[in-house]
Amino acid sequence: MKTTLFISKVIVSVTLLLAACGMASAANSNKGGERSFIYNDSLKEGKVVVREIYALDKASYSMLPVKMNKYKYDLNGELAEKVTYKWNPAKVKWVEESKMNISRHTDETVVEYGEWISSKKGFLPSQKYVYVTNNDTNLVTQYCYKMNKHTSQWELQKKAVVSKIEDIFAQRN
Repeated sequence: MKTTLFISKVIVSVTLLLAACGMASAANSNKGGERSFIYNDSLKEGKVVVREIYALDKASYSMLPVKMNKYKYDLNGELAEKVTYKWNPAKVKWVEESKMNISRHTDETVVEYGEWISSKKGFLPSQKYVYVTNNDTNLVTQYCYKMNKHTSQWELQKKAVVSKIEDIFAQRN
């Protein structure tokens, strides 16, 4: 139960971060407020399995495809995979852009990102985040890795040890 609560928090945090990045990107491409976005969700058993994002051009009253996300869930109903596609107007179809995998273990959650490489016709790992928890499912440590494209090895970019709340209050006194 506690693990599920922590994992849910991690998923919500990651989703909010990705949504914020997407909104910031959309805001940067919005020309003078002439566009707004329309979301088309496909549900299966109450969960979003496909989300299509369209830009509504107010001047021409047309909808232009922008992104599509496909979601997969694990046996517990928690997000396990998200694949993002972007619209290719030249090919008039969705093309792969990135993939996020989430795996959960007893005391850690691993979130891996991959970028689509068309020449390889597959996703190549680019970043990995590992969230380590204690028995109370409190976040203890977070690791950030980046894939070295030359050696194909994960390289630690950042390690953050999360302070205990008691330690934070002790430092104030």
